[in-house]
Amino acid sequence: MSKLKKHYEYIKSLGVNIDTDTGIITNNFSGYDMPDYTSDRCLIPTSDKITYTSPRKTTPKLDLPKDKVISIAYNKGNYQLIDKEDLKND
Repeated sequence: MSKLKKHYEYIKSLGVNIDTDTGIITNNFSGYDMPDYTSDRCLIPTSDKITYTSPRKTTPKLDLPKDKVISIAYNKGNYQLIDKEDLKND
């Protein structure tokens, strides 16, 4: 028995429909039917509709003492509470 015929018999033992003399594989599988993707829903729900709006944010009211002001401190980058006496009015 030739090596090629042994190979064809091995392939046939794996479950492939093959002619062991010629090596021609016969395949009668024509594929699956196309699935039906139609839907009976009239509207597909998506996330592009806004159903809730949040209330407006309220800014807090500041209750500052009468002798204090919010300003940038000398040689600093942040806002701080400063005495009105320390402001320059040039």
